[in-house]
Amino acid sequence: MLLEEIKLKNFRQYYKEQTIQFSKSTNRNVTVIHGENGSGKTALLNAFSWCFYGKIDLPNANTIINENSIREAKQNQEIECSVTIKFSDHDKMYTLQRKVVARKGDNGKVYYGEEEVKLDYKKDGNSVSISNSTDEINRVLPENLRTYFFFDGERIDNLSKDNSTGEIKNAIKNIMGLEILERAIKHTGDAGTRFRSELKNYGDPKTIDLIEQIEKIEAEKLELEKRKELLETNLNATKSQIKDTENKLKFIEGSQKLQQEKESKDEELERVQTEAKKLQKEILEYVSKNGYLAFSYTPVNQSESIINEKQLEGFGIPGIRSSAFIDDLIERGICICGTEIKEDSAHYEHLLKIKEYLPPQSLEGAIINFKSSIKIVKDARQRFYDQLKELKQKEIKLQGTERRLQEEIKEIKSKLNEKDSEQISGLITKLDKLEESNSSTEREIGAIDLQIKQVTTKLRELENEQKKTNTLAEKAQSTQRRVDACQTLVHVMGEIYNIREKLVRIQLQERITEVYKQFLRKGYEVRLSEQYELNVYNQNNSKVGMSQGERQITSLSFIGAIVDLAREQYKREIKGTFEEGGIYPLVMDSPFGALDSDHRERIAKGIHRLSDQVIVIVSTSQWRGEVEKQMKDLIGKEYQLQYNDPRINKDQPYEYTEAVEVK
Repeated sequence: MLLEEIKLKNFRQYYKEQTIQFSKSTNRNVTVIHGENGSGKTALLNAFSWCFYGKIDLPNANTIINENSIREAKQNQEIECSVTIKFSDHDKMYTLQRKVVARKGDNGKVYYGEEEVKLDYKKDGNSVSISNSTDEINRVLPENLRTYFFFDGERIDNLSKDNSTGEIKNAIKNIMGLEILERAIKHTGDAGTRFRSELKNYGDPKTIDLIEQIEKIEAEKLELEKRKELLETNLNATKSQIKDTENKLKFIEGSQKLQQEKESKDEELERVQTEAKKLQKEILEYVSKNGYLAFSYTPVNQSESIINEKQLEGFGIPGIRSSAFIDDLIERGICICGTEIKEDSAHYEHLLKIKEYLPPQSLEGAIINFKSSIKIVKDARQRFYDQLKELKQKEIKLQGTERRLQEEIKEIKSKLNEKDSEQISGLITKLDKLEESNSSTEREIGAIDLQIKQVTTKLRELENEQKKTNTLAEKAQSTQRRVDACQTLVHVMGEIYNIREKLVRIQLQERITEVYKQFLRKGYEVRLSEQYELNVYNQNNSKVGMSQGERQITSLSFIGAIVDLAREQYKREIKGTFEEGGIYPLVMDSPFGALDSDHRERIAKGIHRLSDQVIVIVSTSQWRGEVEKQMKDLIGKEYQLQYNDPRINKDQPYEYTEAVEVK
């Protein structure tokens, strides 16, 4: 999708009809729109959101018609307010218009009508009107992604805050095709449930009883999953409150130093706990793979004892060590004693019987090989014990460090609590309650996870038992096949989802790292965790707190990475089923607001790489200087927002803005 132009008519500050065209050049893909504070930059950003989705995030959101146009209107005259956007997508040229018409009454009051939306497109010279515009718009640019592609730079840093994991995960799902797969799994599972319910109409009493048990357990599992989802939402909210409370303590005189020390210990504790969990997983996998060696002690010792004590006694026939020796005698036809060996003779049959008790190779060789194999097993067993001991020592060391850090944090909290300050004491009390609530919620989530696992196991057992029940009804057999097909599909799609999600996270991590290094001057590293948290680590591998500007850069790196990956998938000649991707524009209001001079220069220099089309709405003060210098060779279109200030221009006592192209 690429934006062609936006036309605003009497929308908020924009008086009469104002048109802005966007650059689609490949090497000058940036459109810059700059103006003084209050000139309508944020209103312009909201014009996109209102036109596409009917959403406005501004004060007095219901009052969208330009005041100057209302003042000039006569009594009972209609005033039209509209935003029209032209954009292209998949060889189609779309025109979208959202408008509202108001009437100025006799008393001067304005009466608004209903909003009207019109969407059509042209392809091969033919114009087609789309009746259901909402579905088509959401196909091109989903509404729940609007804050990513039409975003306020001064609030973009929210993505890198602790409570943003759900928002990040949803963005990834939408853009990378995971949501489609997720919906497919749900719909297929629902279809399977409906088919199984039909079996009650054809099945025998045992089948009906099993189905009712399955339905009951499925309902129980669904309730557990809903409860878990609610708890996770509450957990994120609690973590956010903990962070806010800790931040307040950092700015109170008397607690600042202690709180900073506690925060440092908290980060170290988190790192140690993460490392401990990783080590526990490593130990479990190692024991699962090599644990059988621990049970080799008795059989290996017994075998070795037999070999050492008896050597060749009792093995085979004295003087005859292998079946190859017998074969040689038969082939020559003469025994070692000189007796002729003929086929079907008693001597021949006797030799064949002896051969049954002999190894194919010499007995000495077989024993040597067996001893060698025993040594290999013993060495492997010793290595298993040595490695397991080393892993357990690491675990014990981490556990000791964890206990020490917990004690140190507890001591710091005690010191904070002893401070002669009601404000500090109140915050510490609140923090204790929040942390207890956090721990309690985590324990409950852990218990629910266990219940879900148990319920899922029981469900599989009942489903397998239900499949085995015999029924003579042809319709029942057909329905059972449908149930089986749905269950197989859900399982296969679930596996695909897990693989796809892991791959997307790896690909995104690579892109985020690449973009982040371009923008941030510090040698920090940004990581996307398995829980979809954006965390930043320093050279010592410690998680760092970020300033507003650094959070803004982190968030911008994430958005740029998603857009870049979607673009790569779209342009790929051979695409996977869920890798359609897409071209997405980036419309940014005030992307340089919280940045220092050096970071402004870095962002300005590399911002054009984030998307095929970048539209920057910026204040004049932010635009002039290093930003203009770095971006001047990237600009395909430039506009200035000329604002009429009623305090200065007494002839025009109402504020309004005009968009003037800078040639």
